[in-house]
Amino acid sequence: MVRRVKKCGYRRLAFAGLSRLFVAIFIFSSKSGQNAFAGQTDSTKSYLRVSITIVDGRNEVAFSQQQEPAPGKSVIAHAVASAPCCLLVTALNQVDGQLAYDWRPQFRSLTEAWQEVSLPDESGLWRWEKKAEPFDFYVLVLSNGSAAVPEIQRLVDAMQDPGEGTGILKLQTNKLHDLITQAAGDSDRLKHQPAATVTEIRGVTRGPTEFLWRNVASTVYFDDRNCGLVVFRGGS
Repeated sequence: MVRRVKKCGYRRLAFAGLSRLFVAIFIFSSKSGQNAFAGQTDSTKSYLRVSITIVDGRNEVAFSQQQEPAPGKSVIAHAVASAPCCLLVTALNQVDGQLAYDWRPQFRSLTEAWQEVSLPDESGLWRWEKKAEPFDFYVLVLSNGSAAVPEIQRLVDAMQDPGEGTGILKLQTNKLHDLITQAAGDSDRLKHQPAATVTEIRGVTRGPTEFLWRNVASTVYFDDRNCGLVVFRGGS
C-alpha cells in the first residue's frame, strides 16, 4: 500500500507520544494529485517516479503488505526523476519510529534529468530474511537547492557507521524524523489515510528480462519551494 504527500512545506509536525512515530500526510484535492494517483504525470512539473521491490534470487516483485521476509530476500528502491534533485529513502518501524532491521537510510543527489538510481548498493544490502516489527518506507525528494539538503546529507552519512552505538543511532534516527517532519509538516489527521494499493504483478527473471519497476512506481511532484513524500506501507 502506498501513501503519498504531493507537496510539503517547512512547518512542524508532532510525533505521536513518546514513540516519536512519524505521521505521513496525504493531499488529494488538486488535479495534479489526482493525476499522480492514477499513474499519469504532469510533464510541466518536476516529478520523481519511485518503486520499492523485493528481490529473491532471480525473482523481483513489488513491495506490498502481503510480502513476507525469507532467507535470501532483500529490498531495493528504484527511482528516476524528470529534473535534478536529492533523494532520501529510509525504512522506519511503525511502532517506535526507529530504523527497521537496522537498515541505514540512503541519500543520493541526482545531478541530471532522467538519472535512474537503485538503492542501496551491494555493499549495504537491505536484507529481509527474518520477521520483526511492521515497518514503512519513506521516500523524500527535494530540489538540489533546498535548505534542508546539507543537514540531511550530513546526518545520513554519519548513520552509515556500522560500529555506531545503539543509543547514538537512536538519537540520529530521531533527528532524521525531525528533519523529515520540518520538510513535510501538516498535522491534519483527516489526510492520514492510505492512498493506493500497489498493483500486484508476478515477478520476472532478472537478467535478460528486467523487472518493469516503473509499471508499479508512484509519482510525486517537487519544486524549489516544495518537497515530495511517498510512504510505502509494509506489513512485516
